[in-house]
Amino acid sequence: TGHRAGRAKAVSTKTGDRDRHVYGPVPLRRFGRSLGVDLVPLKTCSHDCVYCQLGRTTCKTVRRRDWVDPALIVAQVSDHLVTKPDIVAIAGSGEPTLARGVGEVIAGIKESTDVPVAVLTNGPLLGRPDVRRDLAPADIVAPSLDAPDERLFRSVHRPPR
Repeated sequence: TGHRAGRAKAVSTKTGDRDRHVYGPVPLRRFGRSLGVDLVPLKTCSHDCVYCQLGRTTCKTVRRRDWVDPALIVAQVSDHLVTKPDIVAIAGSGEPTLARGVGEVIAGIKESTDVPVAVLTNGPLLGRPDVRRDLAPADIVAPSLDAPDERLFRSVHRPPR
């Protein structure tokens, strides 16, 4: 599979180009105008959900890594707050709890704005104390709850075996 390890390449927030990790605001049905934050490489996820709008997962993992520099992400979010989002949603193109820096990102955003912070997750790592500690400062943690039993969960989400 197309696995990328290590830190994400730093991107200057002053280039005028679209930032690599922050996008929007985009409309979210449940949360309004959302400033999106992407903490992992494209299609790095713990599941390979059949309904994912981004296609098949190319790096299926439950291992947390230092994918991004939290200070860089917080700076990019701060630069984008002029767009006046209703919420900052940590979601993006993969599973955000796979980024070890997610807690630092949440804390840094909360220090710089009163805009609520949400984490949209498929929830596979929520049983881990370190992940719960990292997500605790978020205003909203929204896990996917879309399969009523284990059989359907496995057929829809296709988690690692």
